[in-house]
Amino acid sequence: MTDLSSSSDSDSKVDSEKIQSDTFIAEFFDSNISFEDTSELVTESMKGCSFESEKDESNGIQKIMLKGKNGGGIVNVLCIDLSQSNLDYDMEYILENFGDYYFGQTSAQMSGITEDDFVSNYRMTTNVYSKGKYQQYGSVQKSDGMATQFGYTETYAVLSENKLTVVSGAYLGTDMMERQSFSQLMGKLAENVKY
Repeated sequence: MTDLSSSSDSDSKVDSEKIQSDTFIAEFFDSNISFEDTSELVTESMKGCSFESEKDESNGIQKIMLKGKNGGGIVNVLCIDLSQSNLDYDMEYILENFGDYYFGQTSAQMSGITEDDFVSNYRMTTNVYSKGKYQQYGSVQKSDGMATQFGYTETYAVLSENKLTVVSGAYLGTDMMERQSFSQLMGKLAENVKY
């Protein structure tokens, strides 16, 4: 009996955390936020990129579709001005919840990949005075006996001077070197975010 009750307790804890997180995301997008231009950050970071790329900007979010010889990926880059938002949450809460939300959205882009396929996963949030940084990434290696798929997904977010800049991407393909190039591109994007 105790096993049953403890599992339903942890389920309800997960449910209430999800409701809390969903409520926060709804409040976040409902608050008075505005999107800043990120084209300079993207252009600078994409120099020398080995992937074919196609950019699409809608609703303040730069979406970059990447195509390699043996796979492809997507990167979203956005910068949100929170100075008028009146959100009643501390910086760490905003960073962690928005970061987790975006990481979930982005890793879901890798079709057919579940949480069990991640061979490494890393998550970190740091705060320094009025600045904060969030980073989460994971690598995927999945074999079906015929071919091996390599994946990488990362979300990097910085909250500084009321501006939240997010770089979030996922790659999936059959070439380990392409996955390497993708993680290098994500590193370049993260480096070019002003902290």
